Amino acid sequence: MVKSTRKRISIHFQSVFTVAVILFTTACSVQKAQKTLLSADPLKGAHVGIAIYNESNQQWVSKYQSDHYFTPASNTKIQSCFLGMKYLKDSIPGWKFAENNDSVFLMPLGDPSFLHPDFTYQPVADLIKNTKKQIVFCLPATEDKFEAYGRGWAWDDYPEDYQPERNRLNIYGNVVTVYKKENGLQIKPSFFTKNQSLPAKYTLWSREKLSNQFYPKQDAINYIEHQVPFITGTNYTIAKSLIEDSLHPQYPITIQKGWNQPSAKVINTVATDSLLKIMMNRSDNFFAEQILLMTSQQLLGKMDDAAIIDTILKTDFADFPQKPEWADGSGLSRFNLTTPENYITLLQKMEKDFTMERIKSIFAQGGKGTLSSYYKNIPGVLYAKTGTLGNQIALSGYIITNKGTRLTFSVLVGNHVSPTTYPVRHAVEEYLTAIMKKY
Repeated sequence: MVKSTRKRISIHFQSVFTVAVILFTTACSVQKAQKTLLSADPLKGAHVGIAIYNESNQQWVSKYQSDHYFTPASNTKIQSCFLGMKYLKDSIPGWKFAENNDSVFLMPLGDPSFLHPDFTYQPVADLIKNTKKQIVFCLPATEDKFEAYGRGWAWDDYPEDYQPERNRLNIYGNVVTVYKKENGLQIKPSFFTKNQSLPAKYTLWSREKLSNQFYPKQDAINYIEHQVPFITGTNYTIAKSLIEDSLHPQYPITIQKGWNQPSAKVINTVATDSLLKIMMNRSDNFFAEQILLMTSQQLLGKMDDAAIIDTILKTDFADFPQKPEWADGSGLSRFNLTTPENYITLLQKMEKDFTMERIKSIFAQGGKGTLSSYYKNIPGVLYAKTGTLGNQIALSGYIITNKGTRLTFSVLVGNHVSPTTYPVRHAVEEYLTAIMKKY
């Protein structure tokens, strides 16, 4: 009996000792990987925040300055993705609609897909083209409380394709697209340039700062298309001209303030997840901003970016470990500040509220989308959102290792001075790959 008891104690001690050795060895390996990342040349002098949580055993893998604030850049789109998944339902509630014997009344609700080249399904465009009735666009009775640019955006980025204006009524993604063709170039919509003689060679175009005057600026050899945002205005008049020029309705469109119809229904347009997938895989700022505004419309009955951010921070995001500074939907603003721990909480919330399969279908996967150059041959699968802004990079998401371990992670890097983002992203890739190998 004594020998048997001693034997059991010995076996138990050996098991505990083995587990302790494994845990100690793993911890040392993680610390070594973290030390390697922090000492990497591209990150010298930079600020780094790391939070990695093992969802399989409910334990932290790594925390380094995880409660410190960083500029998340396009990781802000994870917040917008959550809002779209929760509040925009299966398809985008794009337009308020009513009609009588003579007229069709339409109030846009922020849908970014209208006449956008990414979407062939265009129920409102088809309605405008085919109806024999008068089309009436309705402005909200009270003015929307948001600007064309988000708080903290860079004004001198006005001609860049990544910074289209925000609006309630959007058309063609609020950009002019220049396409390379065999016989020169094509511009769509042509409305802004149809009275200009176009160059024979494909050229890059730009725009005057305060007007919709577009002009060619230089030859372009390696481009097949590029985009320049146009000024949208706030009273639908520019959109009205573009729609009439493109869709040729039976009568000139009229504009009125307020919704005076006794009843209304909502025209749903594209599938919400198809929009979210493009946003997350291409890091589309325009889609992200419109998702924020559409969420405001759905929850508050108005488009007010500051009000909807305040509402979400007090409700859905009230359990964030650190209160974030949140300025826009896309991450273009440097006023955005948050922590790696906040992203762990948000990613866990998304997995709790939605299925992991749905999340996987929306987030970019390693080797694809904005991650096309990274995480191709790794010991597992990575689903994440990148973030890039001058001297800032971010990556937050999910990892499923080859051993079946599920990790939630966020790595935020601020104030790096590397001339390009590649060496910084590569250093983070090496770090996360080392973590995957251990788990």
